[in-house]
Amino acid sequence: MSECPTSRSTEVEETKLSLTRRNFFAGFAVAATSLGLTGIATSAEAASKKYKVCATKDVKVGGGSIFFIASANMFFLITQPKKDVFRAFNPACTHKGIPVSKIEGTNIRCKDGHNALFDLNSGAVKRGPAVLPLQKYTLSVESKNIYVTLTK
Repeated sequence: MSECPTSRSTEVEETKLSLTRRNFFAGFAVAATSLGLTGIATSAEAASKKYKVCATKDVKVGGGSIFFIASANMFFLITQPKKDVFRAFNPACTHKGIPVSKIEGTNIRCKDGHNALFDLNSGAVKRGPAVLPLQKYTLSVESKNIYVTLTK
């Protein structure tokens, strides 16, 4: 896997991602494994791909950064709401698809004129006009590096 890319604190291009199907297959793989259906689980796991996003030191406690991963051709918002607790989200506001712009306390703020707010920990809407939470991604921390797993 490649080196950690640099976070992008300036303008972020609009992304439109729908990973509902992908998240379903990732969850299905875990469920199938726990039920002993390893053949099905192996197929579902084979459809997933893990991407190294950054080092844990690249994300401040109580903050977050947006990273572009070229091999996935995607942006990821990685937050650290509490020490050693990391979350991964699609940084596109669910209202208009415009990238979120900054973190204020426990809020993620959308930069469009509507100023939608999302929870730093869960991605839940705290203030509209957005009505849907930020898209979450499966995140893991290994050897002080943050990885996001996507399924095909």
